Amino acid sequence: MKKTYVYIAIAVVLALVAGLVFLGQNKTEVKPQSADLSRASFGQRDRRAGGTYAAFKLLPSMFNQSIPQVITKPFPKAVSKISTRQSYNLYMIIADKLYVTEEEVEQMLSFAEAGNDLFIAVNDPNALFEKALDFTYEPVYVKEGKGVMQYYKDTLQGIDTSFVYDGLLTKSYFSKIDTNTTTVLGYNSSHNPDFIRVSKGEGQIYFLLNPYTFCNYFLLQQHNVAALETQLSYIDSYSTVYWDDYYRKLLAPRASSNFSEWQVLLKFPALRWALWLIFLLALVYVLIEGKRRQRIMPKKALLTNNSLEFVEALGQLYYQQHNNYNLAQKMIVHLLEHIRQHFYLNTNILNGEFISALAHKTTLPEEKVNALFAMIHTIQVNQHATDEELMELYQHIQSFYLNAK
Repeated sequence: MKKTYVYIAIAVVLALVAGLVFLGQNKTEVKPQSADLSRASFGQRDRRAGGTYAAFKLLPSMFNQSIPQVITKPFPKAVSKISTRQSYNLYMIIADKLYVTEEEVEQMLSFAEAGNDLFIAVNDPNALFEKALDFTYEPVYVKEGKGVMQYYKDTLQGIDTSFVYDGLLTKSYFSKIDTNTTTVLGYNSSHNPDFIRVSKGEGQIYFLLNPYTFCNYFLLQQHNVAALETQLSYIDSYSTVYWDDYYRKLLAPRASSNFSEWQVLLKFPALRWALWLIFLLALVYVLIEGKRRQRIMPKKALLTNNSLEFVEALGQLYYQQHNNYNLAQKMIVHLLEHIRQHFYLNTNILNGEFISALAHKTTLPEEKVNALFAMIHTIQVNQHATDEELMELYQHIQSFYLNAK
């Protein structure tokens, strides 16, 4: 037995040594994160170079500790839940390309006209916005390099600064703007305008053709956090911030803003036929299983209340045995219980005051009530009741039951 335990212990030690050797052989080296922004996700939870985690976490410090609310639905559905009665709402869209419909553009313009701000940082702002706000932009393909990433100059705000970093550079710019409603706030590395503000009603629409300024890789280099502060310094600090997490995920245009997942499923014939087949099978199952599996059970006769018949039979038994006094006592006890339950009177003392109160509550003439209790008093004193007295007592009590209200 001892040898067996020794063998088991040796086997366990060998297994542990083999496991450590295996882990050592399969140990992978931790590679540094890539700084490539060509496939930036712009996701607020993405901590990689192309994510916007840092910018999202910095927003509360810039907007009076207001935590941004993440929106995962199209703008028309999202704005229906946003209170536009109170202005100073900020809606931010950070994406590569902006795919919107005409209805969504109209809703966004109305949102700004009501006194709210719309901040859009994209590489492609969409032709619908170009037409609606009368501007033209020139897309310039990005390249890797080191130099000026974003340049800001605003004589009214006293801003004149630039930010550099090593990585992806973009040179898209606005070649035409409406100077009556549009103000240039920033420039690219070629000193062409790429950051504008368009006045719309009571609100403002901001367009930035350099969404990479919101990426983690840019903000964490040197002092580039100040670039984010500069871009958002034009917006009221008491705004309620809404952060888009819907449009950044769109990779192609849609037919309408009523887009849903069902449209994707029904778009492919194979999936469409599969859904119809599932629906038909479910319908057949319901029709088959809906039928009864057992014969119809016959109806049972309802139970009748035989308590009244029992009382009548018991009364006849007492009457046939000529036990009139016992039967009269039971009738009196039942009458007094009825008075206590229905008229809430104390039946311990059956005097004139009790008779007057009972007559008042039952709306019966006091003479009839007095006659009933006089007979009750006579039977209880004599402790005897003839057949005639028993019948008269029964008639008085039945009259009381029928006429008392």
